[in-house]
Amino acid sequence: MRGKLRGSYTVEAAFVMAIVLWALVVSIQAAYRLRDEVVGSMALEESAQRLRHNETELPEEAERWAARRAGSPFSWKQYDFQIKMTGNPVTGRKVKARGAGGTWKLELEQGVFDPENFLRVLSFVNQEE
Repeated sequence: MRGKLRGSYTVEAAFVMAIVLWALVVSIQAAYRLRDEVVGSMALEESAQRLRHNETELPEEAERWAARRAGSPFSWKQYDFQIKMTGNPVTGRKVKARGAGGTWKLELEQGVFDPENFLRVLSFVNQEE
């Protein structure tokens, strides 16, 4: 013999199921947003490092490389990367990188890896002593 449930249990179960599904959707959206921020940050950092260590790479190539590396985000339309080289060889060159997308924004500034200039300055200091 099968037992029967009252109709109010069905309504309550539907209400609970709606809340559970809503919480699941919100947590998945938060995970996608976090994924997009991390991927954008890593692509920007890696591109700045490549430009910092590679003397032949142009900033425009680094921007394109970062956009390809990041791919398509889930939470917004696209990433916007801007990478520039500033300064001069005497005072030191810097890589300035900026990435944005949706509500995410990141700015980086790093000195260019220049061991030749460091050795010149070091030899100059040694000559002064």
